[in-house]
Amino acid sequence: MTELSIQTKDLGKCFHIYDNPKDRLKQALRRGKKRYYNEFWALREINICLKRGESLGIVGRNGSGKSTLLQLICGTLTPTLGYVKTNGRIAALLELGSGFNPEFTGIENIYLNATMLGLYKTEIDKQLDKILAFADIGEFVHQPVKSYSSGMAVRLAFAVIAHVDADVLIIDEALSVGDAFFNQKCSRFINRFREQGTLLFVSHDPTAVTTMCDRAVLLESGLQTLLDTPKRVIDKYTKQLYASSQTLSTDVGKEKSESQTNINNQSKWIDYRTSIINASEHANLITITRFSDTLLSRESFGSGKAHILSASLVEAESQQPLLCGRGGERVILEINAKADEDIEKPIVGFILKNAKGVTLLGDNTLNSKESLLGTNPPSIKAGDEYSTEFEFTLPLLQKGQYSITLSLAEGNQDEHDQLQWMNDAIMIESINNSIAAGLAGVPMHRINLTINK
Repeated sequence: MTELSIQTKDLGKCFHIYDNPKDRLKQALRRGKKRYYNEFWALREINICLKRGESLGIVGRNGSGKSTLLQLICGTLTPTLGYVKTNGRIAALLELGSGFNPEFTGIENIYLNATMLGLYKTEIDKQLDKILAFADIGEFVHQPVKSYSSGMAVRLAFAVIAHVDADVLIIDEALSVGDAFFNQKCSRFINRFREQGTLLFVSHDPTAVTTMCDRAVLLESGLQTLLDTPKRVIDKYTKQLYASSQTLSTDVGKEKSESQTNINNQSKWIDYRTSIINASEHANLITITRFSDTLLSRESFGSGKAHILSASLVEAESQQPLLCGRGGERVILEINAKADEDIEKPIVGFILKNAKGVTLLGDNTLNSKESLLGTNPPSIKAGDEYSTEFEFTLPLLQKGQYSITLSLAEGNQDEHDQLQWMNDAIMIESINNSIAAGLAGVPMHRINLTINK
């Protein structure tokens, strides 16, 4: 497991950009005596070291150099500076339909693609039935690939790379066009592959990167700006996106808070085992840190039209701030803010993430009962303070660290200005739990095993 799979040292790639085809001919004839092109550095000073069994996510905006880096590692491009060292067979899914001849049938392309990946015909013959079963495109395997939909092409391409016994697997966003069932099949294969092989994964999906990768690298304008845990890289990437566009989706989920009129109906949300679990060693004990101005200055960004004054989790019945709680109890997230400029359509939101940056739940004020019925939120004048409450049942949390991210915005769900986005405003630690499986648990109303005779 300590065997080196991929290493890059001061890796750089420069492309020559010509204004017209004549300049390319002139450059060839003059043999470098005069330069007829402009230099474009797609990558500079990339240093990565991956051992067998490790997985790396590659994150960055379009044009940051992600695909160029993958092509250098695969050997389809030659470095301008530095070097790339790889160990073992590399299987890559770089672009939709890459490695396929559109005039060939699916069967013919299986043999073509697998041969390019280093398999002999006898080896392909042995794997053919498994490849066809994995792809599951039926009689279309006998039709030219040019007649395939994008999803069918991905199915066939992934089925091939999943059966070539690769040491390094490289995937560049292509799985986003597959259907849900096939994506689940691919995810199971990738999880099995990660146990022994090396994975390079490019995606704009933060959840995919954090769940599939041990580390991540952030590229910006061809430069390696951060190599760290997926959570830290995704946080910085999110901040970059906001800085460039001034619009950043709060990406909150659909876990709606119950309205005040349903408080007396709370019994239906309670786990029938609560008293037994809380009296045992499996009680889902949760510690909660207080809101800190230090966190505000360290992990906060936005346009500055408003800022968060305080935030806290309080117990729903007593209205007292929580420093220690239990999964499954009803809580209120209180967020107090101040407008530094006039805000026409205010939005307040939150998301709960685990230590790997995976979003477990979240919501915003645009999903309140009033907003859903068509009532616009009141505008806020500069200098006014405003408060927001989200009341919900705290989920049962797996043992580990969690954080609550807060957001102040203006606009609507699709188009809005981020006034302040604060990562890790409140930190939570789950000490122990009784969850059988999954990232989080929900109250069980009944579990019953019956023997039928």
